[in-house]
Amino acid sequence: MTENIQQAENVIKSGDTKTGFEILRQVLIENPESERAWWIMSGLVRRKERATCLEQVLRINPANQLARDALNELRASPPIKETKPRRKIPQPPPGKKPTGKTEPIGGYKTWHYNMGSKVFLIILGDQQLFWAQTEKKLIPRVREILQKGQIPDQFLSEIKAIRLASITTIKLLKKALLFQYRYEGADRTARLALEDTVMTERIMDVLVNRLGPDYMLQTKPVRTGLSLGISALLTFGAAGLTAAGYWAYQEVVSGRAAATGSVRAPWLINLLQSLGAGGLTLLGGIFILVALAISIRLLLKPALGTELVKRF
Repeated sequence: MTENIQQAENVIKSGDTKTGFEILRQVLIENPESERAWWIMSGLVRRKERATCLEQVLRINPANQLARDALNELRASPPIKETKPRRKIPQPPPGKKPTGKTEPIGGYKTWHYNMGSKVFLIILGDQQLFWAQTEKKLIPRVREILQKGQIPDQFLSEIKAIRLASITTIKLLKKALLFQYRYEGADRTARLALEDTVMTERIMDVLVNRLGPDYMLQTKPVRTGLSLGISALLTFGAAGLTAAGYWAYQEVVSGRAAATGSVRAPWLINLLQSLGAGGLTLLGGIFILVALAISIRLLLKPALGTELVKRF
């Protein structure tokens, strides 16, 4: 599908807009959710059809500011004599009103939290998940508009959106959700940072119910670079501490510590003399075994991570 869109762009650039339009038309008949195809087609058609194309772009992706600006400019401009040929665009998907600001709703779920002077808002609809920034004083107005079944984009900034149907995996992190989804035939990722683990788990629970039986919740071991780092630090630290103890002991028993001052602390000198070589060997061995045991547990029994995965 992406190759067909690229082909359409190439022939349009060469001046053959008729062929380019027909390629895009076929793409949209097969896949009416192609934001890119609707956007390119909007430049090939007359005013009325152009508005419909831009509305479809915003239905698919309300965060497309270029399309929003183009639609607002189109609606504000006076009618002009049409110079482009009359072309019949594909019909929008049935049951979806192409307003660019609304979606079919069984009810929005919203969450918001403050971070410094910013307010972050998460909005979950029947078909899309949005997140954006707003101002604290605007929250009541935002909720009022949401109750009317509209996205209050005029009160939001830095809007991001994911269509629920495009999601393939959601990973539950401590204070974030990591989404993997399909967009224009390619795999994409998006990270939604949240306030705390409680909010993360609540949103995950709602998504599990909203996405339904097409998805399964599972747990997987999480092996992180942090676990490897802790394991290496413990093991090498125990070995290094043991080696340092032997060096200090040799300094004390040989008399070099008194002559050079390499070991000065009286309590350490007394401890080394009381332990002796055998005691240091035993203590160093205990340190190394404990470090190895902790490292093995971290590597062989890592923490479990929760994922919501789409069934294929």
